[in-house]
Amino acid sequence: MTPNTGKESWSALLRQDPPPPPDPGAAQRTVTLLRTLPPAAPGGWTFVWRQAGFIRKRMWVLQFALLAGVLALVGHSEALPLLRRYALCAAAAPLLLVANVQDLSRVYHQGMVELELATRYSLPRITAARLLVFGLCDGVLLAVVAAVGAAATRTQLWVVLLYCLTPFCGVSALCVALLRYLRPAAFSRAALGVVGGAWLVLLLPLSPFQHSLYAPQHQPLWAGALAVSLAALVRQTHRLTRTGPRTCL
Repeated sequence: MTPNTGKESWSALLRQDPPPPPDPGAAQRTVTLLRTLPPAAPGGWTFVWRQAGFIRKRMWVLQFALLAGVLALVGHSEALPLLRRYALCAAAAPLLLVANVQDLSRVYHQGMVELELATRYSLPRITAARLLVFGLCDGVLLAVVAAVGAAATRTQLWVVLLYCLTPFCGVSALCVALLRYLRPAAFSRAALGVVGGAWLVLLLPLSPFQHSLYAPQHQPLWAGALAVSLAALVRQTHRLTRTGPRTCL
């Protein structure tokens, strides 16, 4: 069979059974079907904003109540020595985490895991969004506490920020590490124990200890501790958001 003969046979077959004409309503049916599909998963700040809406309102109420109490205490502590006022500001920072503990552990609570797994978002991604919301909110509150503390102590803002951020980052790193290994109920108790222990150490009523802890010549040690605790917090958060906790239920 020559090439021309092959082409003629194919043409004859196509003439015997021509393809159907295009359906004029196919495009409209496709558009209608696409409109019934769920919207694409949001990303970036839209996703973070939506996750913020799932955080219980009482957490925000508790945080602002703690902030109001701390500000009232720090703002009216003129009768206390300077180092004691530093101690109040430093001890106030870990207290802000008390409101975050219950809501963060709720993400991995029994029953909540199945609900989240049925959605389009992974648990590490949800955890990262919640941690970002908590971090932004706590950062604003810490800035307010440091500003009031600097005004009350008549010192530079960075000094009070140093005393606030160091225990906050250290306790946060420990809490995130605990979340990776403990069940929700055990995590809540352990995290509150860590916050309480830090609070007692920072407010230790022994004046010689406070004088040694908050003495100006020890500020470089505080800066080093802040760098270490911040690095530990970044590392633990990265590991949690990548792999999730070792036990969720």
